[in-house]
Amino acid sequence: MDNMPDTTAKELSAVDLAYNGIIDLVLKRELRPGERTSVYLLVDRLQIGRTPVREAINRLQSEGFLSVAGRSGTVVNQIDRVQASQLFALRLTLETFAADYAVRNVTGEDLQNLTVAVEKLGSAGSSADFVRANTEFHSAIVALAANPTLMRFYAQLQIQLHVVSYLAERGPDAEAATARHREHLDILAALVDRDADALKAALKSHIRTTERAILGK
Repeated sequence: MDNMPDTTAKELSAVDLAYNGIIDLVLKRELRPGERTSVYLLVDRLQIGRTPVREAINRLQSEGFLSVAGRSGTVVNQIDRVQASQLFALRLTLETFAADYAVRNVTGEDLQNLTVAVEKLGSAGSSADFVRANTEFHSAIVALAANPTLMRFYAQLQIQLHVVSYLAERGPDAEAATARHREHLDILAALVDRDADALKAALKSHIRTTERAILGK
């Protein structure tokens, strides 16, 4: 215990705020992939202290979201269309792998929480809010597999998919939003029925739709 860092809950909260704030800058297109920034610039933009900003940068660097190189500064990693397609293929593999376990492990309380999550998705006020709520919803399903290694890989994947969201070629699309909501309801219904095949089909359809919406494929 003597080697544990002396970090208070307040400091941890500030790191989380800085971490989420940097991601939101990208999702809101206020910080572009490939654009150089720094601790000092981020402190100014986020109005958070240098220490939590540095800690957040370290976390995001370890997750592949940022690169830090001496005088070159801090840069949001760029992801091209080929890499983006590969990430979606990996997402499909991980989520469908989790499906068999999710239908076995899901509880009534889990279903209630997922229902609330779907409602939260439907009322998201901005693209950044939607992306974050969407990540929470799908991460909760993957977490039902009760596989810490899978969850760790999936969390790393999702952080890179935040950058992919920047590639979206279309503006707000009410029809697409309605389709996404229907797909989330299909995913939830498959979990309610404990139907692994239906869950895999719903996840596959949704991920393909999301890929087309972002990459225009």
